[in-house]
Amino acid sequence: MKNVQGRHFSITDPKDVSTVIYEVVETDKKELEDKNTPKFTVERLIRSSEIRGENFKRTYYVDNPKIDGNSLVFLSFGKERVVVNTGMLINDEIKITKKPMPIKFDAIKTEESPIYREFSYTPNLKRPITIIDTETVEEVKPILYLDQQTNEVKGKCKMKPYKSYFAFEIRENI
Repeated sequence: MKNVQGRHFSITDPKDVSTVIYEVVETDKKELEDKNTPKFTVERLIRSSEIRGENFKRTYYVDNPKIDGNSLVFLSFGKERVVVNTGMLINDEIKITKKPMPIKFDAIKTEESPIYREFSYTPNLKRPITIIDTETVEEVKPILYLDQQTNEVKGKCKMKPYKSYFAFEIRENI
């Protein structure tokens, strides 16, 4: 059996709230030589859930904790709203940051026809933008393709009509 290096922590959500957490990863300096490569990408943390009375206890797992801490984005989806917080996992402790992280986010409400959002990936196939279905709290999985003109891997997300989505991206400056 392999040794697993990692950390985990838990939060409690009321029954009508579902929290998802992303780790913010700074792109390696070698990859940043390409000006189209985003400085930050996001990775969703794996979670498990258990019912505790009227609430849900959710446990989140960080596979490779960093000595100087892991930057996190907390997205709590409730009825008709999303609460955004940022924090750090340092050792076994979560610290909510006082200074906001430069997050660009958008609520997308589709009308009659599907909408397509397109974005570039980093060379190691990580993406800077995440789109989440607000009802299921699941990511909209992009279809990957190679852009023949730029020779870059890109993703295209299809959003269904009459649905709400939440999209966010971490930027160096807003």
